[in-house]
Amino acid sequence: MKNYRIAIADPSPIILTGMSVIIKELVDYDVVLKTNDVQTLLARLHVVNPDILILNPVMMDYSKRMMVRHLFEDLPNMKIVALASAFLDTQQLKQYHGVIEITDDAHRIKSTLNMMMEARDSKEDDADSAQLSDREKEVLVCMAKGKRNSEIADELSISVHTVITHRKNIVKKTGIKSVAALTVYAILNNLIDEKDII
Repeated sequence: MKNYRIAIADPSPIILTGMSVIIKELVDYDVVLKTNDVQTLLARLHVVNPDILILNPVMMDYSKRMMVRHLFEDLPNMKIVALASAFLDTQQLKQYHGVIEITDDAHRIKSTLNMMMEARDSKEDDADSAQLSDREKEVLVCMAKGKRNSEIADELSISVHTVITHRKNIVKKTGIKSVAALTVYAILNNLIDEKDII
């Protein structure tokens, strides 16, 4: 059977070492990268190309915490698991495919990892559903520019009801609810330039 490759990122050396030891003892899993530094993670992730990234969300800059999947969208087959060592907001957790609690034992950790790989291997990954349609991107750009629903409807020649539907789909697909965070998402995905924002 295939050994799945795992990268672990956590700011605590104790947690990082403990997780690494637990995973190394599990059959079917190999730790290919462990780091407590975001720059090292981003630089090495494409080299080691892991099947699973176990990431403590506190490592991410606050502005990027709601866009974790989008930061790693160039590794579409990689599952991202939150390593929760503190309370995490529900919206923040939606950015991850799964969660490992700091108090989980080896059996529970293996169960979570197995679930991630079964979902990926059976092609149940929802990565395609996270892709915004062209119209949704247009609505998002208008939102980032501070336009109201009626203004968006007029500009795109669609009904206000359709605008609302697109907004709901954007929130569902990105997992981001606030207009400010969606604006950051639009900037990071090159849908809009910072200078175009009011």
